[in-house]
Amino acid sequence: MSGPLLAVFISPHGFGHAARACAVMEALSRRVDARFELYAATPRWFFDESVHGLYRMHELRADVGFVQRSSLEFDGPATARALAALVPFDDALVDGLALEVRRAGVKAVLCDIAPLGIAVAERAGLPSVLIENFLWPWLYEPLFEDVPALKPLSEELATWFGRATVHVQAEPVCVPDPRADLRSPPIGRRPRRTRAEVRTELGLGDGERIVVVTMGGVPEALPFVDRLHAVENVTFVVTGAPATRQEGNVLLFDNATRIYMPDFLHAADAVVAKLGYSTVAEVWHEGLPLAYVTRADFRETESLRRWVAATLPGFEVPAADFPGGSWIDRVPELLDLPRAPKREQGGADRVAAFIAEEVLGV
Repeated sequence: MSGPLLAVFISPHGFGHAARACAVMEALSRRVDARFELYAATPRWFFDESVHGLYRMHELRADVGFVQRSSLEFDGPATARALAALVPFDDALVDGLALEVRRAGVKAVLCDIAPLGIAVAERAGLPSVLIENFLWPWLYEPLFEDVPALKPLSEELATWFGRATVHVQAEPVCVPDPRADLRSPPIGRRPRRTRAEVRTELGLGDGERIVVVTMGGVPEALPFVDRLHAVENVTFVVTGAPATRQEGNVLLFDNATRIYMPDFLHAADAVVAKLGYSTVAEVWHEGLPLAYVTRADFRETESLRRWVAATLPGFEVPAADFPGGSWIDRVPELLDLPRAPKREQGGADRVAAFIAEEVLGV
């Protein structure tokens, strides 16, 4: 007999929301043998890395987030157009999904920050669990003057977020809500293999120094790669490349290659990364030094920057400096920083326990 069945609606904006949802799903599967009806547009392989055999996939763009030009640039007008095609939610769509989850025997609906799931849960008469460290209306607000079409769409989303049965906020939280039902530590996935196993797979020895360079789930131009070759005695593992290949001391991975980032981080000695939730949570788990790339035009950045600066060793890399690679001269400094304590327990277990006890009653 399997445990409870939950539906999970996930924002397709990058891989971060899927990573956080995977961490919670994996923790729930360990705690109560949960299974999942998954509504998402993230590639299946990404979920297979964490919850293989535990879910049935329903390919659906359940949210918009931002339309990205690159990992560091978004398109405001295109975001408004895409959002206008989704909200207000189509009654036939919500009715069909509600019927589908009821027939499947779903007991609750999890939403990482895809408010369509809240609408479906309400229509199906099921509890909904909103998991977030920010909400889209707060992130869209600074854009209203330049993209006025976002304002009424944002108000519609805010209404749905406010109707969630249970509200979970996960550190680093951008806007603390005293009414939230739970405030959890950072939610990140756990490594599956040992440091030695990952290094062996990469063809690297235990004593070699590894720096992971990642800009999340959006492909990125990497004009600085040639400069990495000049850094002695360091191997760089770089994601978001046009193609997977090795160039000397640089291992490049495209976004179609199956990468389980917690394993890469477990094997690494330092990280250079866009300041995004899932990377921060998983670096925090390992206590690694982090050179974090910040975006002045993205409202989440300042909250994450303050939290990382107070919690992890490392330094800031302004977005304008990242493509040129001036930060590469500071890689030896980054590697010499002491690691923070490794955290064996994170937010996923705390959230899974709360959902099991307070929502599912098991």
